[in-house]
Order: sequence, then C-alpha cells, then structure tokens
Amino acid sequence: MITGIDLGTTFSLISYVNAQGHPALCPARNDPKRFLTPSVVHIGSRGCLVGQLVENLLEEEPALPICRFAKLSMGQPGATVFRDHEGVTYSPEAISALILRKLKLDAEAATGERITGTVITVPAHFNEAQRQATIAAGRLAELPVLGLVEEPVAAATYFGLGTRETERTLFVFDLGGGTLDATVLQATPEGLFVLATEGSTNLGGKNFDELIMDIVREQFRVQHRAEPGSDAESQQRLRKFATAAKMELSEPGRGVITRSLLLSGQTLRVTIHRAQFEAAAEPWLEAAQVVCEDALKAAGMAWQSVDEVILTGGSSLVPCVERKVRDISRLPQARVRREQPHAAIAYGAALLAEQFHGQRRTAAPPLRQTVTTNELGLRVFDPEQKRAVFHPLIEKNMPVPVSAKQTLYTLKDEQASLAVEVLQRKDRHSAPETLGDFRFGPIASPAKNYPVEITLGFDESGRVTVAARDLRTGATMQRQFGGGEDRDLLDVQGRISKLRLQS
Repeated sequence: MITGIDLGTTFSLISYVNAQGHPALCPARNDPKRFLTPSVVHIGSRGCLVGQLVENLLEEEPALPICRFAKLSMGQPGATVFRDHEGVTYSPEAISALILRKLKLDAEAATGERITGTVITVPAHFNEAQRQATIAAGRLAELPVLGLVEEPVAAATYFGLGTRETERTLFVFDLGGGTLDATVLQATPEGLFVLATEGSTNLGGKNFDELIMDIVREQFRVQHRAEPGSDAESQQRLRKFATAAKMELSEPGRGVITRSLLLSGQTLRVTIHRAQFEAAAEPWLEAAQVVCEDALKAAGMAWQSVDEVILTGGSSLVPCVERKVRDISRLPQARVRREQPHAAIAYGAALLAEQFHGQRRTAAPPLRQTVTTNELGLRVFDPEQKRAVFHPLIEKNMPVPVSAKQTLYTLKDEQASLAVEVLQRKDRHSAPETLGDFRFGPIASPAKNYPVEITLGFDESGRVTVAARDLRTGATMQRQFGGGEDRDLLDVQGRISKLRLQS
C-alpha cells in the first residue's frame, strides 16, 4: 500500500487511494471514528503517548510534560524540543518520527496491508534543511519515504478531481496550525503547473490561540490584580481554553462567549467578543495579505487574473481569515472555495503518491511543474565590501529542474582541494541559511588560480544538488545534499524504537 501523509503542526493524517481510485483517510486503531491525530507527544514512565491519548490525559494531568509544534523547529541544527523523565532529549525529527510511526500503525491496522511507500507533505516555503529533516523523521519511523510534496500542491491536486477541461488560474491559500503558504497554479487539461509560491513559518492557528491567551491573561490581571502563573499546568489550561474559544467564536452566529476557567488556583470568568478577537488578529491578517500579494507578484499576476481561490488548512475556518481573503481578492463568492480543509492535503498527498509511484488510476490532474521555493547560491568573498557575502545563482520561483554554474579559482599554489559553502535564502529581505560545506578534490596538479566549475541545482523533486568539475581535466565530482546525513540516525532510531508507543 502506498500512502500520503499530512504531517501537520497541530494535527496529522494519513490517506491512501482505494480500489475505486478515490482517496480515503485511515482511522485511529482505537477509535474508528477519529481520523485526525493531534501532533502532540508525551514520553514518560508509562511509555510513549501520541495523539488524542495525550490530549485526554491532559484533562486529568494538566502539568503533564508534552511536546507540541515540533514541526516549527524542523531543520534547526541541534534543536531539542522535549526532555523525558530520565533526562533524555529529543529532536524535532525524533518527535515527528513518533507521530509518523503512530500513523503507520493506524494505516496498517485499518487496511490490513503493509505500507510499501509514502509521500509526506511539507510547507511550500520549507528550505532544504527542513525538507531533509522531514525525510529523516520518516526514516526514523521506518517508513519507506518515496518523496515530499508541497502542501498547497497536494491540496490543489485534490481540488482538481473532476476538473473541467479548461485552463484556470488557481490561488491556494493554505493556513495551518503554524504556517501559511500562498501558491499560484495553472490548471490545464494537461495537468497542474505551479507558477509561484510564498509563505511564512510563523503564521497560523497557533498565533490566533496566543491572541486569546493574551486576552485571558489581561482579564485575569483585572479580576485578580495579579499575574497568572507561568507554570506548565497553567499554560496547558490556558492554551486548551484558547483553542476551544477560537473554535466557538468561529461558529456561525456566535458573537461572544462567556466561560469560567480555573487558572493558577483561582476561578476566572472570561468573556471574549468575536470583534475583540478579530481586532487583535488584524496584524496577522495583514501579514497574510502581504504573503498573498508577494505570491501574485512573483507569478506576474494580479487578483483579476485568478479564476478561483482555494482555502485549505484548519485555520482557514476562522471567519475573519476567509473574510480577509474575500476582501483582498474581490472575487465573487462562488469563486472562493473551501472543501475538506482538514483533509484536503492528506487526500492530495495520497493522489500524488499513487500518481508517481503506484498502479491505481485516479481522476486527479497530473502534476507537471513545481518551482524553487528559495534562492540558492554560494558564500563568496566580495573584494569591494571586503567580507564574505551571499552570491545567489538560482532565483526563487524558477521551474524545476534548474541548475546554474559558477567558476571558482584556488588561492594558493599548493591548494589540493576547493571548499564551497552552499546557502539558501527565502527572499532578498531574509538572511541566508547555510546548507553545509562541500569540499572537492584532490586537484590533479595544484596551482594558484586553478579553475573549478561549481554547479548548483534543484532536481525534479526539488532537492538541492551540488557538483564540481575540474575544467582542465574534465574530472567531475557530484554529491546530492543531505541535511541529516551527519546525524547519528541509527542511534536515535534505536532509542525511539524501544519506546512503548501508545495511541
């Protein structure tokens, strides 16, 4: 069985294409009516708890140490997101692997089949380190990862089921628990073509929850003339309340909620108006508008060129989010669609997995083109500035595969190798992030000003490739970048495989 996985910030899902060629979600082993797995993990004396079991336990033990939002730290060198009762630390990849392993067990129990391959979704704006960290998490979960697919592309693939035989410009607005992607695509009878994508790693439902948490904290100060506690139990209670309040305020016709909350040992009567929440959310909505406009600008388009807006991701259900998109796009109501906002990405991942690696026929449009989501280049010495600077070779939003060449020269007579540092940058306003150092050699006849041609590129799957060629001998060396190769994955895999997984 081949599957598609939406590894989300707050919830994760796994899907497959059934015998009829339609995507289907796999339910939890212990609850056939539950398809969403909360992306939350606890590791303690009771073993490893994943998903809804952790949420249920938090009702009884609000101070239970847990890990949420591991996805937001993926690809950060040396990041630690959880420490268990024995003092053992866990990376974002390890925590994500436990969530993936739970999904794997669910799918195999639901279908009675073994997973032979899976495609995992990532935000479109994830850089190479974040993508490689996601692949590493899949390997740690002992999943045969066939590749990655970008979340808005997966959603567009699902929405493209039964598409009309006409050419359309689609704008996918994908707002999840912690990330936003805005992607422009062309849907044609031949398939889907990604034109441009922009995004933010710090914009999603988590931010809306924290706005409500701030409102509650202020009401606590007014009512009790004291600061609410910052201990784990208080923070868990506060976040749980905020998430529930956000969902209630998103219900049609609900303008205000009034609830009691036990916080820091004191009862608090909380009243939140939707208008109050939406006013606080306005800066985040404006940030989302900037991302959308940047995506259109990168595609060389305006809203008038868009035929249809697709809203996906659980946070797109917040009313002011949809209203903001409608206001800035000025499209008729029928041309702003939302279907299966929680499941569309997982459905699309399964369709693309089957399309590229499976044997079952589907009605989904084939994916014909994706684009680069970061600039790619080298760190070089600028003689005018007298310092090392980022020298971009490949721009953002270029169709892949794509490559570019740069000739570099040795600095010394005895220099037998050439080292280069490869960097990515989200945009011209962001600082470049290193992907690592690459050393090429030995040079057959070391000499000063010896020419070595460096080739950087993105392959068909969007992975970074680095190659070097000796311009005098024609000898080449090539290496595909792997961000997780320096980590001791076997050691981590051995550690997490011994955990008693309960979900």
